[in-house]
Amino acid sequence: MLLQQKSRAMVRHSGVARALLLVLAVVSSHQSLPTAQARLPDDVSGGLLAMLAVLLVLGLMVFPMLSPLLLYWRILFFFWFGGRYADAKTRFGLSGMSSGHLYSLAMVPWLMTKPHYRTGTFKEDMLTNLRNVVLPTGIYGVPLSLWAYSRLHALVAILFVIPFAAFVGSWYRRIFGLDFAYACFRRSLLEPRDWFQLWRLNCRLASMTALATKSPDFDMESKWNFIKGCLDNGLPTTPALETPKILVAKDVNEEGGMGIHVLPNVLYGGAWLLQEKLDNHPDVQQLLPKDSPLSTMRVVTGSYGALALLGRPAETKKLCNALCAVWRAGRAGASTDHSCVMVDVPQPRGEQTLGTGSSSAHWYAQGFKSLGKPLSTADGSIAHHPDTELSLCGCKLPKVKEALELCERSHEILIPSVPLAGWDVAFVAEEDPKAPAKLEL
Repeated sequence: MLLQQKSRAMVRHSGVARALLLVLAVVSSHQSLPTAQARLPDDVSGGLLAMLAVLLVLGLMVFPMLSPLLLYWRILFFFWFGGRYADAKTRFGLSGMSSGHLYSLAMVPWLMTKPHYRTGTFKEDMLTNLRNVVLPTGIYGVPLSLWAYSRLHALVAILFVIPFAAFVGSWYRRIFGLDFAYACFRRSLLEPRDWFQLWRLNCRLASMTALATKSPDFDMESKWNFIKGCLDNGLPTTPALETPKILVAKDVNEEGGMGIHVLPNVLYGGAWLLQEKLDNHPDVQQLLPKDSPLSTMRVVTGSYGALALLGRPAETKKLCNALCAVWRAGRAGASTDHSCVMVDVPQPRGEQTLGTGSSSAHWYAQGFKSLGKPLSTADGSIAHHPDTELSLCGCKLPKVKEALELCERSHEILIPSVPLAGWDVAFVAEEDPKAPAKLEL
């Protein structure tokens, strides 16, 4: 019965189809009607061609990037599914830099709940230190702390946000003649050299080293512990003010209880380190605008000390070495030298002269302050101070070599088990303006 009903329905449908075809044949053959043409309107065909052109261009841009992207994902999942750090280098043909970068990046979801030497957990440290850093977009800057709220946020950032940012950034640099797109994309994913990823790499490795060694050296991250350590070991630093116990600072123009800041002194159980303001030495100040802040030189030092705590002492005579030096030329009206041009010191033990500079201001432009700012900049693209137009290339800072030696000695005395440390050395003016510069950490 059911089979008969289906057969009748099929007959009806086939009959309807034949009838429609017959009507179509009659209508199309009628002499009073124009000849039918299977042609799209001009505006539709033009739009379709434009869409196909866009898709073709996107395909040509994306296709070369698939190889490094797939390798990046393969290595991450290799670690997430139990792969060993020691095996990754040979299995994927990675350099030591690539292995350390990708392994520590894959460990972020695990690290997030672990204790951190500076704050409660690694997650809390990311939320704190990424809240004023944005991904440069040229339109609107969203704090990168957004991707530190949970493990899911971190995974999305690792798997998709980082590759997308690398893709856009690599083509931006290619369009503006700063780099080759493929090389930049591959480097950004597998062996980064930009300051932000190197900073985050150091944060991850320092956290993992602190967890593995449980060394008290990491307590020196506290500014108060650091100053006490310097004073106890005769290292030059600015001491904390013993008075007042509590400092109250008021804005002279605000009312209604606003503009008042109460700062309890750390010497009496408070959280504020009160210090006198230091001034640049005249030899340094002459390179800067009149109202510039104290402009320090950042020296990065490395130590092999942690290896001994891990049972693999280094076979080297010198435990700590200075790796690089950059002078932060402060901007006019800034309160600190975080607003600056970062000027390279290419040969800090040799000529000790300044090279060219770079800026990371676009990484700190939150909200619509990012509007119009570049997505990426070329290293060493700044030769003149933007506020004075003074050429900084070839200028000299006082006691650069002595500053490096001070940092190496301080690293070995205070924090030998910390692998990498950044030191801000101030070239301080004495009461006698003709006196040589005084170094302070």
